[in-house]
Amino acid sequence: MYKQEKNMFRIPTFIGLGSALIFSSIAIASDENSGDCYQLFSAENYSLAKQQCQELAELGDAKAAFLLANIYYQGLDTNQEDQRGLFWDHIAAEKGHPESAYRLGLAYQLGQGVSQSNSKARNWYQQAALAQHSKAQKLLANMFESGAAGEKNPSRAYQWYMRAAQQGLADAQLKVGSMLLDGRGVEANRASAQHWIRKAATAGNANAQAALGVMLTEIDPAESLSWYERSAEQGNGVALQNLALVYYVGQGVEVDHPRAVELAQRAVDTGNKEAVSLLSLMRLETEQQKVIELQAEQQKLSQQIIASIPEKTADERPLPLAPLSNDTVLAEPSAGYSEPEPEALSKKEPEAVPQIERKSEPVSQSGNPYRLKDGWVMRQSPPRFTIQLLYGKEELGVLNYIKQHKLPDSVRYFRTQREAGLFYVLVYGDYGTIDAAREALDDIPELAQKSHWIRKYRRLQELYLAPDSYGVAGQ
Repeated sequence: MYKQEKNMFRIPTFIGLGSALIFSSIAIASDENSGDCYQLFSAENYSLAKQQCQELAELGDAKAAFLLANIYYQGLDTNQEDQRGLFWDHIAAEKGHPESAYRLGLAYQLGQGVSQSNSKARNWYQQAALAQHSKAQKLLANMFESGAAGEKNPSRAYQWYMRAAQQGLADAQLKVGSMLLDGRGVEANRASAQHWIRKAATAGNANAQAALGVMLTEIDPAESLSWYERSAEQGNGVALQNLALVYYVGQGVEVDHPRAVELAQRAVDTGNKEAVSLLSLMRLETEQQKVIELQAEQQKLSQQIIASIPEKTADERPLPLAPLSNDTVLAEPSAGYSEPEPEALSKKEPEAVPQIERKSEPVSQSGNPYRLKDGWVMRQSPPRFTIQLLYGKEELGVLNYIKQHKLPDSVRYFRTQREAGLFYVLVYGDYGTIDAAREALDDIPELAQKSHWIRKYRRLQELYLAPDSYGVAGQ
């Protein structure tokens, strides 16, 4: 759902560094020389600051060594970066300066200016972490989680992530939440997981916002949507993908296919590879919907033409009108199947398709109150939902299933043709959103719910073949 942060770091830079940033972790020394060192650095007089700080650093002043390392790292005196910064960071770290210890940990983990060494990186991170350096605590936790610390220990990883999270580090809060959710290194606790993920999300962490949106999908769809949107505004690919799905199926919102496609495209643009297939599916279904709507218009036009033909008299010959082509019907391909030649209406009188109001009882045939007329499914609104309860080859079996499970009187089934013969699809209800369909499941006995499938009419229409498609006459 959300992705683990990559272990890519750089030694921090301090271009344009203000005194507040440096002195937030440095107490002003009491002696006059120390004051000169810090004041000159604050005043951006780096040439004199380097001289004063070096004198103090050579005498073992950790804070002065830390500032001197910054001057060399950033070339603040010569405008050229100088690796002597690492030397003075060593001096400062050995004297207990946590930020220098953290930077040395980064240098050794990446092999930046020194030979790469995970063991030395772990030692320096641990020194800084014990001094309550939150970023060092998180990176030390990451080493224990990945095994880079020399051992893979999820429990110790969780403990260090927690210490960083308690200091307000959003990335660590997300990690704590994910480990609590999955039960890695700690006993699973969904409520506590949501607590820490929410903290990170509130702090503006886009990954945490997407994760919280996932957690709240079933609990509070409105709040879930809000977190997806906040994460998507920051360009989070997972949030954009999930938001596209929300608008596509109408989960807690009105169905909006154009917006869903737009969001899926934005997800792809962020590099989310999983969104590529989603976008392709959305575009394909959009094109299929256009074909289905065109087919419905063709059927309507055909009915209008047929209705306009006057009834023939004894001395009149039938008008040989051919029906509109069925080539655009979206059906499942079958091996060895070939499209049958259309029959002229003079051979078989076309049956007018009744228009059924959405809330009225479906029209049945053959005296069976549950069976729908052939073609019924093609007249339903494609974006709406129904609950499919059963799919089988025996009509008697469907009727027995209705009776055995004491299904509501309003369940219905329709016939569809396959190469193997007739199949019967048992459905229940007509709903505008997937949420409404889920709520309607309460009306179905629990035993029958186990095999339910909430489907769009569009999909049923794509799979539908008229019962006489393979030369089997409708009953």
